[in-house]
Amino acid sequence: MHYGNLDRDTAAGRIYRDLSARRGQWCDAWVLMTETRTTAVSTRVSEVRAQLEASGRDERIEVDQRGKKWFYRIVAEPKQMELIA
Repeated sequence: MHYGNLDRDTAAGRIYRDLSARRGQWCDAWVLMTETRTTAVSTRVSEVRAQLEASGRDERIEVDQRGKKWFYRIVAEPKQMELIA
């Protein structure tokens, strides 16, 4: 998959910066689209998810659908506990 870099002014980068600025707060897809001047928000969110996972950042994007509206937010990835034998 070809996607825009999170650290540059690409559609995925703008989505990432906007959601990061709202850390933990839900954001409506329409608001996200207008504020980041981006179309196909769900596709851009998929790009951001792929890059977060590949880069090993301790963040993840959560999605919620309420009626016909979609909401997104970035939250910290919970740390996994190690079992001590």
